[in-house]
Amino acid sequence: MEVLIVDDDTLIHEVLGAVVRRAFPGWDIAYVTDLESAFARVAHHGEPDLALLDLGLPGQTGLDALRRFRGKFPDMPVVIVSASEERKAIRAALDAGAAGYIPKTHAAHEMLEALKIVADGDVYVPPQAG
Repeated sequence: MEVLIVDDDTLIHEVLGAVVRRAFPGWDIAYVTDLESAFARVAHHGEPDLALLDLGLPGQTGLDALRRFRGKFPDMPVVIVSASEERKAIRAALDAGAAGYIPKTHAAHEMLEALKIVADGDVYVPPQAG
């Protein structure tokens, strides 16, 4: 099993990687810093079981990265990991096909639970979206 983390911040790579290792011991983790690198990685290595995608990637605007990602890989669960906690942004990402939305302000245990919910085939909706 594999998780692909798509974020331009290497500190986020470390944090999310640690959470993923706790949630899914034994899963492989791949890291890329932009959308084109994500596409190239998937083309070369195949689709991961889960992708964690930042909405603030270089060269992307808002939900464009999610829409492009979902367009290329419609069956892959994609969880947005974003600095935005705005209800409107969360709802828009979920409406665009995200399998979950994790604000970067979530504590590690909240991220862990969110990832387990998505891995079980459900959609994670943070309390901020209520």
